[in-house]
Amino acid sequence: MNGKSTGLQIQNLTIGKVKSDPKQPRKTFDEMLLKQLSESIEKHGVLQPITVRKSGKDFTIVMGERRYRASKLAGKKTIPCVVRTYKDNDVLEVQIIENLQRQDVEPTEEAEAIAYLSEKYPPTDIAKRLGRSDNFIRQRLKLAGLIEGFKHFIRNGDMTISLGIGVALFEPEEQQMILETMGEDF
Repeated sequence: MNGKSTGLQIQNLTIGKVKSDPKQPRKTFDEMLLKQLSESIEKHGVLQPITVRKSGKDFTIVMGERRYRASKLAGKKTIPCVVRTYKDNDVLEVQIIENLQRQDVEPTEEAEAIAYLSEKYPPTDIAKRLGRSDNFIRQRLKLAGLIEGFKHFIRNGDMTISLGIGVALFEPEEQQMILETMGEDF
């Protein structure tokens, strides 16, 4: 032992020194829920620190984008952070797994994230890591095969996930033809 503590230290960092990660896999944030979280943070503070990594003079968020956005909305000057070191290629994987363990992930983002993990791990390993069934993972992998036009219909609630999976069985060119045949109306 070198006498150094191995426990994680929580630091209150100036919010201006903390930056969003442009590669963050989660792209959609419910504005109403963000406002509710900011009101809670105004009243009680940030109860769980966010995780960041050093990036030049600043820090980049690894986990805690919603808490960070809500803290800014609440007018906070500092935010509690755990500073950790990650290899660049590990950050995205950590972010994906952390996001997929949540309940409110948008299905097409979830599908894209699982497809990314499937480049490294078999579906059964992904299912175990996320606490999901093998069938759920296989369905999301199929959903990842949808072209952007159909993903949009799922995001805005016009198309069910099961119909999306059915459409995803077609090749992208065939999906494009179906989309063009439908015109603007779903």
